[in-house]
Amino acid sequence: MSDATPSLVAGRYRLDELIGSGPMGEVWRAYDQRADWTVAVKMLDTGAATPEVLRQHAQAVARVIHPNVAMVLDVGDHEGTPFLVMEFLTGESLGEEVAGGGPLPVVEACDLIGQAAAGLEAAHRAGVMHGQIGPDSFRRAGSGVLKVVGFGLADQVSSDDGVLYRAPEVIDGRGGEAAADLYALGCVCYEALCGRPPFEGSPHEVGERHLHAEPEPPSRHRAEVPGELDRLVLTMLAKDPAARPAGGETVRRALAAIARPPRTQPGQAASHPGGVPQTGQIFTQPGASGPAAGVGAGDTHAMPAGVFHHGGGPRNGDTAIYDAPPPPPPSNRRLFVQLGAALAVIAVVTVGLVLWAGSRGKPEAGPTPSATPITTTSAPEPTPTETPEPSTSIAPLPTDPGPTPNPKGTLSNSVPNGGWGKWLSEFDKSVTAQETIGDIEPRTARRAHEKIRKAGRKFLEKHDDSVLDQATGIMRDLRKAQEKGDVPTSGPLNDFLDNWKP
Repeated sequence: MSDATPSLVAGRYRLDELIGSGPMGEVWRAYDQRADWTVAVKMLDTGAATPEVLRQHAQAVARVIHPNVAMVLDVGDHEGTPFLVMEFLTGESLGEEVAGGGPLPVVEACDLIGQAAAGLEAAHRAGVMHGQIGPDSFRRAGSGVLKVVGFGLADQVSSDDGVLYRAPEVIDGRGGEAAADLYALGCVCYEALCGRPPFEGSPHEVGERHLHAEPEPPSRHRAEVPGELDRLVLTMLAKDPAARPAGGETVRRALAAIARPPRTQPGQAASHPGGVPQTGQIFTQPGASGPAAGVGAGDTHAMPAGVFHHGGGPRNGDTAIYDAPPPPPPSNRRLFVQLGAALAVIAVVTVGLVLWAGSRGKPEAGPTPSATPITTTSAPEPTPTETPEPSTSIAPLPTDPGPTPNPKGTLSNSVPNGGWGKWLSEFDKSVTAQETIGDIEPRTARRAHEKIRKAGRKFLEKHDDSVLDQATGIMRDLRKAQEKGDVPTSGPLNDFLDNWKP
């Protein structure tokens, strides 16, 4: 830690370890003494821009709310230096994964780049460009979900390493917009597939090749890359910004279609190059309960010629399961036959039990001549000790469902353990975890994320009463969504709701 770097920011965030640095400033692993949890604090470098420009940048990034974008928890100013407080991501960056393990499997690369594209789409819709994209601009959370980090300033010049992922219009000084971010994402996708960026050499040589050379298709370096993925990556690397895909959502959908091809029709071959899963296969990503393809951020855009496959792919967190079409439901005639057979079995067993009870209860002839003989057509009333217990195979008794889970606490009575900040973070993570298994209506999940983070800002402003009202309101909304079928009644989100009583 340099002499200029404070050990405690805003009287609250204790800087423990420097974990990254770049043109925008330093990123620290820090401890939030008020909320009692670990966060990431980015101290913005006033040498990169004026404090006012940096403050505006921090506020703009904080407005980007999406599961594939690192959540901003706080923005502020410490002795004239603007800072951002973000969720602390414990997973590796894409750059670290490729450096440590080599090129990614084709399906996993499609999945992760799709998540990155979904996060960039959300940022672009909020008017925020990234401007500094490289493999380390995307990092996994502990759940395995990939998130965009490290937003820069649009007109800021990155380091020499950044030229490996820089769009031609940025290199020649025309400035970069959303299309420049997509070009950089195409370079990152190329590296994830091939273990190397599309152009290599000195910074000057790489810059010239971005401007004038055409990249080789990824399949030249890796034969199993399918032709559809070749065409998509090369379209993202088009020299003309207008020739690139219309937005991150277009890229996400195309990648989802490549990783999840349409079901084959009878008579068609079921094979597919590049290790793409076929009917009946399931793929998962390391560190998560299922893969997480990016969430759609809006309407589908038209894709430039040469890029195929539109249509719905998996949402953020979907587990892609490629099943054969389900069998048709059984006909009513079959149901009636089964029901009749069951009733016949019940009748036979019942008659057998009655006859058995009668034979056990029949008295022997006594010495008194006046006793009336018992005929076989009139069974005596059996004594209680001789009456057989009802068979559960005929009339099963209802089972006890067990006790209703006891909630950990009641929000209206106390602040949750660890404070509102930690509780809201766990709430947000439970929504993300439910998305990971693909079992929640996307709009409902997106609204829940937005409301939780709005409540988080109220907490940072010390409006605890408002936080309580918003938290209980979100929980009530999700319970209503469960009644409508938009939210499942099992899984991590339901478990969280069961643990707390509004």
